[in-house]
Amino acid sequence: MRGRANPMVVIEIPTGDPVVEPSDTEGELALRLWQAARDAMRFALTERGIAVVAHRPGDTLDLALAPLLRTRIHGGTR
Repeated sequence: MRGRANPMVVIEIPTGDPVVEPSDTEGELALRLWQAARDAMRFALTERGIAVVAHRPGDTLDLALAPLLRTRIHGGTR
């Protein structure tokens, strides 16, 4: 889609972090790696010029997309 000069937006729907017991050091490490992977994905998308917004449960989609109204969403190049 982006290659055809269509603007692209990714809507992230956070479901919360996995629950880890405080004494579970391996679980805590896995959680940190999981969070780092999500951050890396967001970064990779934004580096490619793809807008990423978070949609919080209970909010309307309009609230998630509102910040995009202030900027131009760029598409790819033809």
